[in-house]
Amino acid sequence: MQSLDTIHDYLRAHSDEIGNRILASYPALYGANEAPSPLLSQMVRIPYPAQTLAIMGVSKRWLLARNANVVAECGSGKTLIALGSMLVHSAGRPFSGLVMAPPHLVEKWARETFLTLPQVRVFLIDDMRNGGDPKEPHGINEVRLRRGEIVREGLHTSLAELRRLGRKGWRSLCPGTTIFCIGREKAKLSYFWKHCYGKSRSGRYLGSLTNPDTGCPVETDGVRLSALDFEKKRLHQIVDDSRAGKTKYSALWQADGNKIARMAPAEYMGRYMPEWFDYAIADEIHQLAGDTAQGNALGVLNRTARRFLGLTGTLLSGYADDGLSREFI
Repeated sequence: MQSLDTIHDYLRAHSDEIGNRILASYPALYGANEAPSPLLSQMVRIPYPAQTLAIMGVSKRWLLARNANVVAECGSGKTLIALGSMLVHSAGRPFSGLVMAPPHLVEKWARETFLTLPQVRVFLIDDMRNGGDPKEPHGINEVRLRRGEIVREGLHTSLAELRRLGRKGWRSLCPGTTIFCIGREKAKLSYFWKHCYGKSRSGRYLGSLTNPDTGCPVETDGVRLSALDFEKKRLHQIVDDSRAGKTKYSALWQADGNKIARMAPAEYMGRYMPEWFDYAIADEIHQLAGDTAQGNALGVLNRTARRFLGLTGTLLSGYADDGLSREFI
């Protein structure tokens, strides 16, 4: 009998059985010998056979569930696959898509969209704020492709206006296919904040920093904190709620009303525009992992659309918990 000392020996010895088990457990949604959708012929750039296979697989996955992922190496055409998947799944009807990508890829997405989909309008979500530098773009701006460059011209609107219009109102204003692109940094860019705590001037807590919700000193492991302990960190406490008989989150920070008033676009869309878009695309999804602002934005992005697609060339970074946020979207 062959000695199986390592995992490599085991895989070599039982590769056929493992392969058959994988195919039985996860049958292909689309076979290489099946006829592709005729809608692919409407694309400005016709996909290669491997890209067609991925497009049809994603579109059929969306018939069974709302989420799908495309894992492919750099240069394989994940952008084209995502755009083609939306076209095929929509059955030729106009649709709206939201793309969240790294900042340096936002205009690339806009350019690739113009070069891939016919009769499409593209918008960049720049921010959501009051005021700001008048020389910089704000709100939502339509872009066009001029001599290979993306320029902002056309319709100017805002997320608040999209919420007011609703899906039907937007469809009457823009009856064709529309793609909205936003950088992941801008998606999470929220209001300015400042520390929020009191300072006792009398009594047994004289000179101590106190929690505004409880009036008690701010402590960590029984040690009272000073102003130097706050620095640039947003601190909080879990305190007892005497009225409800349970604990609650008590933030030791608040919005700074003396600076520019702005809201994270991802937070606004997740809270006030659920399933407003037909499709949401998260590019370089492996960078949106963990309990971070960008990781939370990934979950919010999923709530804004009826179908979700994640794109990555590096599914795992070596740590199991990096895949947690992607498993539960």
